[in-house]
Amino acid sequence: MGLAILATLYLLSLFGGFLTPYNHRSQAKETPFLPPTRLHFFDAQGGFHPRPFIYRPRITDRLMFLYDEERTQTYPVRFFVRGESYHWFGFIESNWHLLGIEGSENVPRLHWLGTDGLGRDVLARLLYAGQISLVIGPIGLLLAYLIGICVGALSGYFGGLLDSVLMRAAEVVMSLPTLILILAFRAAFPLSVTPRQVATMMITIFAAVGWAEVARLTRNLALAERVKDYVTSAVSLGANNVRIIARHVLPNIRTPLLTQFALTAPTFILAEITLSFLGVGVQEPSASWGTMLADAKDLSVLKNYWWMLVPVVCVFLTALAFQLIGERREDSATN
Repeated sequence: MGLAILATLYLLSLFGGFLTPYNHRSQAKETPFLPPTRLHFFDAQGGFHPRPFIYRPRITDRLMFLYDEERTQTYPVRFFVRGESYHWFGFIESNWHLLGIEGSENVPRLHWLGTDGLGRDVLARLLYAGQISLVIGPIGLLLAYLIGICVGALSGYFGGLLDSVLMRAAEVVMSLPTLILILAFRAAFPLSVTPRQVATMMITIFAAVGWAEVARLTRNLALAERVKDYVTSAVSLGANNVRIIARHVLPNIRTPLLTQFALTAPTFILAEITLSFLGVGVQEPSASWGTMLADAKDLSVLKNYWWMLVPVVCVFLTALAFQLIGERREDSATN
């Protein structure tokens, strides 16, 4: 179940430009805080339409952003229509969309999850934000694990002075308040940066602050493994230290490391969301689940525009999926 949830979230984010009718930066200023678009099969006269259609929204209260529908003309929803351009995998440009309203001028917009205060499509921003929030955290964690495993394996296997030096360095990093350390790293970068620079910066930050705990875990596991008979046998047969660590020690400690990876991944994803929420991560007009939640932090928004909280559902599902995967691996290791 955890793998299915993760696969669904990643696929939806990857194909977000195709699945949504509009670019995540496109604004429809005449329809801020528009509720999710309603599909109809029966028109105002009671006639049935086999193809679903929508009506043009009409604002009735500009203070509270209340809308009704102009029922004088129907606009059918069609498959595979041309619309606003986007990029597959970040570099292949296309303008084909799975669903939409045909016509580029004077047609209502199809917003499955409504719009935000600037008239931007919430679904488009949600799926694009997933490309950032679901990638930056895990890649930063993966890099932190690579560093931590190398440091911890060397420390636990060789011991002595090397162990003392490496573990003292890890303890120094672990003793520092993580959020303050992240903010300090962020302050070293310019305030205005491109999305690619933001991703690189945050991955570097996560690796710099996350390797220490991994190193401690790996060191303790390697310390226990190095005294076992199979390591002694490998040494007696003349295997060098690098081969023993890579071919014998690490494969035997991978299960707890993978379990810890799955359980730690939500923490790194939440770290990216927190930084973007605070305004020091991903910057507008780019989207992150954190920036989207920052738009919904006002009480009036929470009270009147529930669709602005959809990123919370994605965050919850992501954390649940990683937790399920981690628990399954832990149960498998126990059994």
